[in-house]
Order: sequence, then C-alpha cells, then structure tokens
Amino acid sequence: MNPSLSIFTNKQFQNLAVTHLCTILGTNLLVPVLPIFFHSRGMAETQIGLIMGATAATALIFRPWVGAQADLRGSRPIILVGQLLFILTTIGYWWAAAFWSFLILRLVSGSAMAFYGTGAVTFASSIGTGETNASSIAMYTMITMLGFGFGLSAAQIAYDLVGFDALIGISLALLLTAFAVMKFRASPIVLTGGGSQRASFMAVLRSPIVLAAFSCQFATNFAGGAVLTFMPLASLASGLSFFSVFFISFAVSVFSSRFLVQSINDRFGLEKSCVYACAAMLVSVILPVAAMSYLTLVLSGLLFGIGFGIVFPSLVLLLVKRIDKSNRATSLSILTASGDIGHASSTFLMGGIAEHLGYTALFLTTGVVLVACTYGFVRLSGIRPAI
Repeated sequence: MNPSLSIFTNKQFQNLAVTHLCTILGTNLLVPVLPIFFHSRGMAETQIGLIMGATAATALIFRPWVGAQADLRGSRPIILVGQLLFILTTIGYWWAAAFWSFLILRLVSGSAMAFYGTGAVTFASSIGTGETNASSIAMYTMITMLGFGFGLSAAQIAYDLVGFDALIGISLALLLTAFAVMKFRASPIVLTGGGSQRASFMAVLRSPIVLAAFSCQFATNFAGGAVLTFMPLASLASGLSFFSVFFISFAVSVFSSRFLVQSINDRFGLEKSCVYACAAMLVSVILPVAAMSYLTLVLSGLLFGIGFGIVFPSLVLLLVKRIDKSNRATSLSILTASGDIGHASSTFLMGGIAEHLGYTALFLTTGVVLVACTYGFVRLSGIRPAI
C-alpha cells in the first residue's frame, strides 16, 4: 500500500477524514454562487468584495487566541465550536436578504473558520510521528482539496438545478454529519505534555521560518481570493456563461497535486516546492490577461490548482519540522491567519479594482503581489532557487 494511503487505516484519521470532507464540501458548495447571487440582488463588485472578504477578516482576529487554546486544550473541542458556528451561519442564509445581513453572516462564518481550520490542521498534525505524521498532513490537505474542488466545481450546476435555498439545505446536512462524527466517534488528542516549553505568540511570530511561511501563504490566499471570487464575474463579462469549466479544471489539478506533493517535496525540498508552486499560480493569473476563452479558463484552472495544491501542505510540513510541538498550534494558526489576511485584503481591494479599473487590472495586480511575496519567502527562508 502507498505510504500516504496507509494512514486511512488509522481510526482517528478516518474520523477526521469524514468530518473534514463533509465540512469543506458543505461550506464550499455555497462559495462560488454567492457572488452571482449577490450580483443578482443588485450589489456592486465593491459590496460583493466586502461581503466575501468579511469571513477572512474575522477569522484573522480569532486565529491567535484559538491557536493558543488548541495548544492548551487540544484540537477536538476547538473543531466542535467551529462546526457549530458553521451550522448556525448556514441556517442564517435562509433568512438573510440584504447587504448587512449577509455581511453579518460572513463575519460570524469567519470565527467558525478560525476555530475549525486551526483545530482541524492541528488534529491532523498530531496523528502519529515521522512518516505517519507526514502522511496524515498530506492526506488531510488532499481531503481539503477534494472537498474544496468538488464543492466549487459542483456549485453552479447544483445552484442551477435546485436553487439557492435547496443548496443551503444540502450544505447544512453535510455540516451536521461532520459534527456528529467528530462529537461521537473521534477521541481527543492533546498535543502538548506541558506548558514549560511554550513560547509567546510574538516569539513564535518572529521566527524567520514562520515569517517566511506567512509571506508565502499570504500570496497564495491573496491570489485565491481574487481568482475564486472574481473569475466567475470576469467570465460572464467576457460572454463565457459556463464559468465552472475553470473550477472543474482547478478541482482536478488541485486534487491530483495532493498525491504528488510528497514526491515533489522529496525532489525539490519544501522551500523550493513552494516557490515553483507560486510560479505556476503566477502564470495562471496572467493567462486571462492575454485572452479570455474557455481554453484559457481550463489552462488557468489547471495551473492554479497545481500551485494551490502544493503550497499549503508543504508549508505545514515546514512548520511541523522546524517548530517545537508545544508551539505547533500557535505556528499553524499564524500560517492560516496569513491566509485570512491575504484572502480578506484581496477581496476588499480587488472588488474596487474590478469595479473601477476592470478585470485585467485585477489579474495584473494579483500577479504583482504573487511575485513580491514569493521573493519575500525566498529571502526569509534563505534559499536561492534557480528559476
């Protein structure tokens, strides 16, 4: 059996796999259609950017505290709080009708993301040691992209077939299933044996490798926020109605990349793998500038998925190897917080750029941010890749 796949024989990982797949799928079934739904309600791109970015902004506020709590109390109770908040916000979509109600729901959803995301990645990084631990992280991120990719690619089809209200019901059923598995089947995992080796949040943040990971994950999520939020609107503006071809291509490549990430890391090293992945995403965001067509959407989706699929598991493994386990959840919360900052700043900024300067300016700005942050990662991590 493939070493990575052997982790599925572990009962704790089986529980995490089911609950994580249902959670990620349930939350991402709504994400691609929300901008279209908001646009149909007469909202401008700036308003849409504010609503979509609100989730990441709130998550950022909670991440540091949640990371410390996961280090002290274990990851399972943190996961359960996040799942309950996701359930409440999903129910809220049935009654939300205007800009402010949707904004509030997305703000609360951000706190859910902070709890669930930090708890889940810490849970995965706590299963086993050595190769078992690496396999747990690799397959956890593979499941993330499976749920992420399938949810994004199926969202438009499901939305067209059953409508927004029924799609909310499907999402809610998946989230309830995830909560039940984590509550009644999974066992607690306490990562630390004591608090004597724990460093302060600022001490962890100042670590060069944490700052390097912060820069790289910021770039990835900045690009993700721009592309995943505004590619549907850019496609429609160019007369391409079936924008899901991008998300389908993205889903295929991002899922496939998770099976290759270990071999890629073994060949190039964790740091260089991240740089090459960012280069693939850079090409992806430049392609729509050259020409917007269905072929461009397919190629852009494939390249963006490859890069997006490699970066996060590589950064998680980088921190797991370099940071003491008593500070692991804190360092991982900083990593995910950098993604929140990237996503929030992207949707806030890109909404205004798209509305006033157009989608070409949006993609070019995204490319500049990718180049600048990847350079920062190279300098902070001390590598000199030949690219």
